[in-house]
Amino acid sequence: MAGRGPAPKENAVRRNAVDLSHLEGDEDVPDKLRKLFKRDSYSVATCRWWDTWAESEQAESFKATDWQRLQMLAPLVESYYRRPGHNALAEIRQNESLLGATVTDRMRLRMGKKDADKSGSDKPDKLPENVADFELYRSLGGA
Repeated sequence: MAGRGPAPKENAVRRNAVDLSHLEGDEDVPDKLRKLFKRDSYSVATCRWWDTWAESEQAESFKATDWQRLQMLAPLVESYYRRPGHNALAEIRQNESLLGATVTDRMRLRMGKKDADKSGSDKPDKLPENVADFELYRSLGGA
């Protein structure tokens, strides 16, 4: 089955921390980029598409370049709604995928809910079954 890279091992344990600093919305994005340019010239469907993106959770971490990408994509979405075609849809899907449109895209980009990122601690609540607890081993008289 096709995918991205080899399948993970059945008993794989991730030990390195995932850097999610790229998801922090530390940049001040001008309001003009967050609003659909020339909104009155677009159909209701395109405006609904824009509003869905603008109100999405991943939009909170968008930088100015991401908003610019959506602005550039809006005319293509409009043309697709007026005259559907597989070429336009493929281009829209590819661009939306880069912005984290689907669950799979967000998993690949390692996007998560902000609450889950903040509440997560360095130490897990429970160790996997195949990992030894060295603190317990030492307390029982081990090395």
